[in-house]
Amino acid sequence: MKKYILISMLLFVYLLQAQIPEISFWNNIRNSSYTQNDEIHIRCETIDLPGLETEMFYSTSFGWENIEMINLSGLTFEAIIPALPAETQFCRFRTETDTIVGMMPAYQQNDLFPSEDELGFIAADPIGDNLDPDSPNLDITGNYFGYSDTRFYAGITNESGEFPLDVGGLFPITYYFYVTTILNPETVLIDSVVYAMIYCDIPMLMSPGLYRISGTEFSLETFELIGSIEAEVVDGQLQIACDIETLTGDENFGEWPNITNSIGVEMITAKYTLPTEFLMTDLAKISLQFIDQYEIEPIINILPEISELEGTNGGLFTCTYYDENGHFPITAEIIVDGEAFLLNPLNFDYSDEVIFESTTGSYGWEEATFRFSDNNFEFVEDTIINNSSSDDELPIASSTLQNYPNPFNPNTTIFFETTNSHENARIEIYNLKGQKVREFDVILSGVEGESNSITWNGTDESGQQVSSGIYFYQLKVDEKPVAKNKCLLLK
Repeated sequence: MKKYILISMLLFVYLLQAQIPEISFWNNIRNSSYTQNDEIHIRCETIDLPGLETEMFYSTSFGWENIEMINLSGLTFEAIIPALPAETQFCRFRTETDTIVGMMPAYQQNDLFPSEDELGFIAADPIGDNLDPDSPNLDITGNYFGYSDTRFYAGITNESGEFPLDVGGLFPITYYFYVTTILNPETVLIDSVVYAMIYCDIPMLMSPGLYRISGTEFSLETFELIGSIEAEVVDGQLQIACDIETLTGDENFGEWPNITNSIGVEMITAKYTLPTEFLMTDLAKISLQFIDQYEIEPIINILPEISELEGTNGGLFTCTYYDENGHFPITAEIIVDGEAFLLNPLNFDYSDEVIFESTTGSYGWEEATFRFSDNNFEFVEDTIINNSSSDDELPIASSTLQNYPNPFNPNTTIFFETTNSHENARIEIYNLKGQKVREFDVILSGVEGESNSITWNGTDESGQQVSSGIYFYQLKVDEKPVAKNKCLLLK
C-alpha cells in the first residue's frame, strides 16, 4: 500500500501543529508540600478543549497509578495524589484527543524488558477493526511506550495474545509484521523519512531490525536496515526495543534532543503474502511522546515567606511570595474587613519570588490580612492597615475583561468594560515568563453595558509573531491593574 505510513505521519504532524502549543501539552508543572494527610497537590496549565482529557500517572510503592486532572479555572488543572515522603516520586502526564495522544512515557531504570504494567499506556484500540479477520494476532487492542537511558520500548497487545511470524507450515507463504514507526516531528516534512522497529522474519528478504523508510512508497524495497532490535512477549504483550543512539544518530533523523524533546510514534500490523502482496491490517492511535518526567524529591518543609505587602484605597492588593522548597501555595487569599478574596500569581516560577495580586473592589477598607499555606495546615499571615484618605482615589466600581475566540489563531478580540470613565487606561499582554509582549492604549467610556474592545493579532511590539502558548492580559487604569484574564494562541 503506497505512501501509507508517510501520509499517516504527515497527518500526525498536521494535527500536532493545529492542536499543541510549541512548548508542551503541560506548562508550569508545580507541586505543593505534603498536606496533613500526606497528599500532594500538582498543578499545570494545559489545553482546555471539548473532547480532550488529561490525566496524570504517579509512582507508588506498588507501581503506576493514574488520576484525572480537574480544571480549577481557565487553563489551570490540578491532581491530588498520595505522597511518598521518604522517597523520590515520579509523575508523568497524558492528554488524549480523538486523533492523537500526547504523553510522557514510562521511564525504565534498567535495560531489561519491563513487566506488563510498567510501560506507559497510550490508548486502547477497537476489537474487530483488523482488515484480516482470520488473523486475530494482527488485531491491535492496545499500544504502549517507555524508555530507559539507552533504549526505546514499544508494547503491543492483540486479540489473540500471540504473535506468530508466519502461517502455513514448513514452507509458509504468509508472513506477519508488528511495526512501531518513529519520527522526529521537527524534521519529517523536510526529508520524508520515518523509522520503524519491525518484528518479522521473511527468509532471504527481511529480518527483525530497526529500519529507515525513505520516499513515498511503502514496500520492502524502501526499507533500509540501520540497527538491531530485541523483542519479547511479556504477559501477552509484545515488547520491542531499540537503541536510542542508533536511531537518533542516523544522518536523516535530525537533531536530538530536539526542541520539544519529543518523537512521534504509531503501532502498525501488516501481512505479506508471497510473492508481492502487502496488506496493512491495523493501526493504533498516533502519539507524541515527550521524553521527560516530573520528579518530586523528599523534603523537610520550610514555610513560605511573604513581603512587600501593599494595598490601595480602591482595593488592589499585591505581595511577594517566596518558598525555599519551590512549592506553590494551596491557600493564597486576602481577608479584607472579614471578607476573603483569592490572590492570583502573576507567574508560576516558584523557584524564585512570585508576585500575587487581587482586585477586590473593597473601596475604603480598614484592615487586610494576607494568608498563605503550601500544605493547608500551617499558615503564614501578615496584616496591613489602610491609612489612606477615602478621597485619595476613585474606585473602579465594576470591571469585566474577556476575549473571543479563545483559543485563537491568528486574531482575538479583547472586550473590556467598567462603570467608571477613564482616559488613562491600557491593555497589557504578557507571556508565561512575565515579559510584556504588547500593550494598547484605550479609553473607557464608563457607560454601563457598553463594551469596548481591541483586536490582538498575535504580534509583539516590533510586529513579530509570538509563539504558540498561554498569554495573560490585564486592564490597567491609572497604572493600577483592575482586571486580568488568560488566552491561548494555537498555530
